[in-house]
Amino acid sequence: MLFRHSCVWSGFRHEIKAMWPEDCLSWLPGHWRHLREFHLEPVEYGMSDAQLFRLRGPPTGEFFLKVAPLEGLLDGLADLRDEVERTRWLSEKGVRVPDILEFFDDGRRGAALMTALPGCHPHEVRRPTADVIADLARGLRLLHGLAAAACPFDETIAARLARAQAMIAQGRVDAEDFAERNRGRSPQSIYDELMANKPPAEDIVLVHGDAKFDNLLIDDTGNVGFIDCGHCGRGDRYLDLEALISEIDEHFGASWIKTFARDYGEVELDAAKLQFFSDLYELF
Repeated sequence: MLFRHSCVWSGFRHEIKAMWPEDCLSWLPGHWRHLREFHLEPVEYGMSDAQLFRLRGPPTGEFFLKVAPLEGLLDGLADLRDEVERTRWLSEKGVRVPDILEFFDDGRRGAALMTALPGCHPHEVRRPTADVIADLARGLRLLHGLAAAACPFDETIAARLARAQAMIAQGRVDAEDFAERNRGRSPQSIYDELMANKPPAEDIVLVHGDAKFDNLLIDDTGNVGFIDCGHCGRGDRYLDLEALISEIDEHFGASWIKTFARDYGEVELDAAKLQFFSDLYELF
C-alpha cells in the first residue's frame, strides 16, 4: 500500500543560519526537555524560514525537530504552521507523510517534532532505474488521484503568483539561485512574463507542491512517502510534474522522462506548460 503515516526529512535549496540545539530547547515546554537525551544534528539547507534538526538516540531511534523562526526571518513560524496543518490534513487522507508528534506555538516561536519515514530519496535507491521511475509515477498518480475539491489549501496559479509578487516586494527572491536560462534576469521580469503567459486552463488535482527528490522517500517495497508538505493543496498537476521531471532529468537523464510519462499516464506532456511551471518555481 502506498499511503500510510510516517515521517520527515527535508532537502534544502538555500543555506540558512543554524541554531544551536541548546538555544531551541531552552524555550520549549518542560516536557520537551527529554530531547536533550538525543544527539541533535542541524540540517543546514532549506527552502523554508525554519531550521531542521535530525534527532538520533537509542532505543527509540530517529526523529526530526523543526523550529521557527530564526533571527531576521519573518515568515518561519507562519510557514511551520502551514506545514503542520497541511501534513496533518494529508495524514487524515491516508497519505504517507510525517506523523506530527508534538507542536508548540507561542505566537513568536514554534517547533514541530516528527517521526522518521523509512526509505531513501529516489536518486539514492539501489534498484534498477526503471523500477524507481515506476515507483515515482505510481506514487504521484495516486496522490493526484485523491479528491482535490475538498482540500482547503490553495496552490493554484493565481495563488502562487500572488504569493510570488509579495515575496518579490519583500526582497525574498534570490536571483542568484535562478537556473542558467534565467541568469541575469530580475524576479519581476520573470513574474511579468508569467502573468502574460498563464495557461488558458488548469488541471486541478491534489499536489504536493514541491515534488523534488529531497521531498520524496521510497521504501524497500516501492512505496512513496511525501515530506516537507507545507505547499500541498489544490493546484495544477504540472506543478508536481515539472518539479519531478526536472529531477529525473538531472539525476537519471532526459531519456527517462518518456518512461515516467508513460508510467504516470493521464496526460501527454505539454512542453509550454512545463516551461511555465519551471519559471514559476524560480520565484520560490
